[in-house]
Amino acid sequence: MSVDLSAAITTFVSESKELLADMENSLLDMEASDAGADQEESINAIFRAIHTIKGSAGLFGFDYVVSLTHIAETVLDDVRNGNREMSKPLLSLYLETGDLCEELILLAASDNEPSAHQLTQLAALSGQFSEFIDDAAPPQDNIATSDIHMQPQNGIWFICFVPNENVLRNGLDPFPFIHFLNNEVTELEVATNVIPLNAQTPYDPESCYLAFLMLFRTSQNKEAIEEVFEFIKNDAVIEILPPAQCSYDAIQACARYFPEPSQFQSTLSQLTQSLLPKESPASALDDNPITSPKDKKKNKVHSSKTLRVEAMKLDRLIDQVGEMVITGARTNLLAHETGNETLIEAMALLERLVENIRDSSLKLRMVQIGETFNKFKRVVRDVSDELGKEVELNIIGADTELDKTFVEKVSDPLMHIIRNAIDHGIETPDERVAAGKPACGQLTLKAYHDSGSIVIEIQDDGQGLDQSKILARAIENGLISAEHSLQDKEINLLIFEPGFSTAAAVTSISGRGVGMDVVKRNVESLRGSVEVDSTKGLGSKIIIRLPLTLSIIDGFMFTVGDEDYVIPLDTVVECLELHEVVSESDIQDKNYINLRTEVLPFIRLRTLFGIEQQIEHTKESLVIVQFGTLRAGLVVDSLQGEFQTVVKPLGRLFEGLKCISGATILGSGKVAIILDVSALIRTAITMYEQLELKH
Repeated sequence: MSVDLSAAITTFVSESKELLADMENSLLDMEASDAGADQEESINAIFRAIHTIKGSAGLFGFDYVVSLTHIAETVLDDVRNGNREMSKPLLSLYLETGDLCEELILLAASDNEPSAHQLTQLAALSGQFSEFIDDAAPPQDNIATSDIHMQPQNGIWFICFVPNENVLRNGLDPFPFIHFLNNEVTELEVATNVIPLNAQTPYDPESCYLAFLMLFRTSQNKEAIEEVFEFIKNDAVIEILPPAQCSYDAIQACARYFPEPSQFQSTLSQLTQSLLPKESPASALDDNPITSPKDKKKNKVHSSKTLRVEAMKLDRLIDQVGEMVITGARTNLLAHETGNETLIEAMALLERLVENIRDSSLKLRMVQIGETFNKFKRVVRDVSDELGKEVELNIIGADTELDKTFVEKVSDPLMHIIRNAIDHGIETPDERVAAGKPACGQLTLKAYHDSGSIVIEIQDDGQGLDQSKILARAIENGLISAEHSLQDKEINLLIFEPGFSTAAAVTSISGRGVGMDVVKRNVESLRGSVEVDSTKGLGSKIIIRLPLTLSIIDGFMFTVGDEDYVIPLDTVVECLELHEVVSESDIQDKNYINLRTEVLPFIRLRTLFGIEQQIEHTKESLVIVQFGTLRAGLVVDSLQGEFQTVVKPLGRLFEGLKCISGATILGSGKVAIILDVSALIRTAITMYEQLELKH
């Protein structure tokens, strides 16, 4: 009967990607750090990653992965033992190994063979690693076994399996090897010895205190049994005695391998008891032989603190919570219509519970942005090396959380911005020194929460934007006319126009005018915005603002005309009665007010939405909103208050509509439009600036 390994392979691929990502980060940290203690820990982490991938790949028969990781592990073992330094060429070799290893794992998992190019890469990497190996002779096994090829035998076999103390620390678990053996043989019996602990040997959770004796029957030869333990043989003592060699003296000689030889006899006694007649055939590996049934129940409870969940299942949960919010609002409205106080109180409690469920569900999708930021260490290293520049990447706010959907969609825009910052922004070492700057340029990735948004800043200390050059190229490309007057911020934003580039020549990194327009398009598709702040000669800063989540938000509702509209509650600063702030005559033909000595642009939503009929000045309300550093006022008819908002995307028909970002369903069943606050503020500011220019 064949065994379906698809689920296990999927887990292996996922875990291998994490291990390779950790390995890459450790390598890059080593390159940037000179501290010996930190390097030792990094080398151990890299070794564990390679060793674990090699062992797991061997269990699935992924031979190309095994061959690459084996030779990489051999050289790294020399480094770990202090026989060789982790030089920059060797470090680069391990970075390339990680890249190819991931490709080979994905190919093997999908049951595909490597391409000719990948096989050439594999041969080249193996050849480069071979140059680092002093002694090309194959390592001697630690297994005291005969070299005689045994013929298949059906008698009782004996194995003494003693993992060394560091086996767990090196990323290997002995149990899967025993489990695998159980699939290859029949009537497997296992006796486990646990080294007793005392004051002289305190417990270390990363150390192994186990040793195993095994009896079984098989028709396979000794070579086949040895292959079961192929990937742990360097981390354990393994004595295999076929039936022909399974004598009393040979078994007793295995006592010398035990950490406590005096305990060998008692462990052997446990094993021989298994030869007594039983009611059912032995199946030692159906349960964990290391723990009793009582202990096994405890282990199940505490076996894992994390749980992998498919993103699709999580998205379905969020959708269902959203529908529950809509239904809860509808039910609450009906409860108020009945006037039943008991029912209204019960609905208020239910509403709070739904809100808690909403918040908890959304937190499930929140992940730290640090993992995304760490991926760019390699990008910065490779691009700066290719361009002959020295660039140091600084990461601030790596623990800032955002929706996983954003993490996936913001990665490409950040990639383009970083590559452009290194190529166009940061100068060569000679140019920087001539300008009185340090030879090494600084590139900073920063993330933080602000006004209900997540802000990502990409800042460099390079030469900054040359606005005159940008303006000239924009006029040359027909993006604007020569008579067009633009402010500094508007000129900076021209770099995001399709086809725009100031590069003198096309390179493998930039110059074709694609990339930055994708940045703006992707960010705006997430209801976000992009700003550029630059000072010539000192550097540039690109600021990306994104909402915290795409699905369910706390909203603030108001009415304009006969329709209800919603904006994110986090963008609301305060609400005022318009007539209490300014008289009608003072704002006649104006779109700004003086609010506490601050000039505040505002926009009448009735005018924006083309509603000709006006209402009395005393009935209008002013909602002051803020997005980033920009503030403006929205003049509305009436305020409805806070509202849990389930964001529903609009169809293609509404794509390109300014100031609208989505829709939601109210408790009454009506549809309310969700407004884009950043677009509204920009519209209000533009109208104010145009009015000022006329005067």
